[in-house]
Amino acid sequence: MKKQWIFVLASLLTACMLLASCGTQANIASNAPVVAAPIKTDIVIALQGEPSSLDVHYPDDGNMYFVTYNVYESLYKMNGETLKPDPCLATGSKKINDTTWEFTLREGVKWHDNTDFTAEDAAFSINRIIDPDFGSQNLSDVNTIEKAEVIDSKTIRVTTVGPDPILLKRLTKLDILQKAFYEGKTTDEVTRVAMGTGPYKLDEWKTGEYIKVSAFDNYWGEKPSIKNATFRFIEEPITRLSALKTKEIDFAVNMYPEYAAELPKVFSAVGMETYWIRFNQINGVMKDKKIRLAANYAIDLQGLADSLFLGYAAPAQGQMGREGYFGYAENVKGYGYDPEKAKTLLKEAGYNGEVVQIISERGRWLKDGELSELVATQMTEAGFNVELKFISWNEYLETMFNKDKMPHMQYSSNSNEFFDMDKTYSALVHSAGTQAGMKNAEYDQLIEAARVEMDEAKRETMYAELTQKLHEDPFALFLLTLNDLHGGAENLNWIPRQDSKIYISEMSFS
Repeated sequence: MKKQWIFVLASLLTACMLLASCGTQANIASNAPVVAAPIKTDIVIALQGEPSSLDVHYPDDGNMYFVTYNVYESLYKMNGETLKPDPCLATGSKKINDTTWEFTLREGVKWHDNTDFTAEDAAFSINRIIDPDFGSQNLSDVNTIEKAEVIDSKTIRVTTVGPDPILLKRLTKLDILQKAFYEGKTTDEVTRVAMGTGPYKLDEWKTGEYIKVSAFDNYWGEKPSIKNATFRFIEEPITRLSALKTKEIDFAVNMYPEYAAELPKVFSAVGMETYWIRFNQINGVMKDKKIRLAANYAIDLQGLADSLFLGYAAPAQGQMGREGYFGYAENVKGYGYDPEKAKTLLKEAGYNGEVVQIISERGRWLKDGELSELVATQMTEAGFNVELKFISWNEYLETMFNKDKMPHMQYSSNSNEFFDMDKTYSALVHSAGTQAGMKNAEYDQLIEAARVEMDEAKRETMYAELTQKLHEDPFALFLLTLNDLHGGAENLNWIPRQDSKIYISEMSFS
């Protein structure tokens, strides 16, 4: 009996100890600090197409820029708020005379192979892109530069062909490449590689699928929050939307306005893109000014802005660019939608139903295909005999930049990273412009004179005169100016820039 009581007592004591122990564990668990989930440091970005190259000096390719903005750097970088150039790989400049500048280069900058950035690299890069034999599609942006030369290990001298009031802005578009990596190579040899000084370095490009970059450990500037980025190529906006909603991706560029309500997070601001269609004024039916005017009167721009872009676009005002650009003419307005006037102009021009071919593409710019189709429809309704043809992106670039292959009309979009009409008119109107469809000595002289005029008031007057002339004698079918519209994950933090650039280093996750 005594043994039984001892056994029962021992059992009770054991039970009490177990209960006490359980109670203690419960209290510890309830008072334990909550461990926050780690902040996300990888991002997946959906582009609407695959870059044609990563040789940033050669193509004018928006899909490429989404990647290269993060890999390469320039002597100056545009400030996204003030729209003025800030020092980047250069720390300062000194104007020697109207055509000579010296630039002091930043110390301690490393290439992605951990070698030192030098003046030799800077001078080589400038001379490479301005070489007419190189054939850069961006040559008109920087062809005011005559040469660059090394003064010492951290100083270069840049000589311009004449006074250049926007030289520092031009340099924001001229990325610096490593001389040892690029010298002696054709652009075809460096299409799929990159050697930059930016916050991210190229890791991998898998054709048709993705490009991967990662944070460069020895970057001279502020270290980014996001360490790894994957650029995926997803052409269809609806597919990009689905990928966002399922959290397969974190950021999608150039989304359709009708999807805005479904985006986890909307990123939008007034953008730099102006849609236009180039006229071939050298050969073919569009040489006649009245026919070119008829095309502009035939298009219901406000209707297209409302129906296709739902408030995220506005009609171009009979010119390229938008309010806020230096040289934009506020007194010049749009033509208005007047299909009857278009028909009258066609009759006056003696138009007899000759085929007008429009070349376009799909997927590079927001709703480019749909807009091209509606333009073709409205031109047809006004009396044009339109043949619309869609081609691949690589073929499109070859057609746009090879004047021997220039069609009657070619759809495009123009962005102005300098916020100065010199960039637009030099590329699209001047006879030597890379995308110009015309040759006009009078316009060339006006553009050249404004380009070297250091007095801002006089420059404004010159551009006002030129814009009025080009309104009466259009070089393009002026379409729409667009807002940027991107979608992102709910926990993605980013402020859209006025210059439309997307820098991963300015992004973070909550």
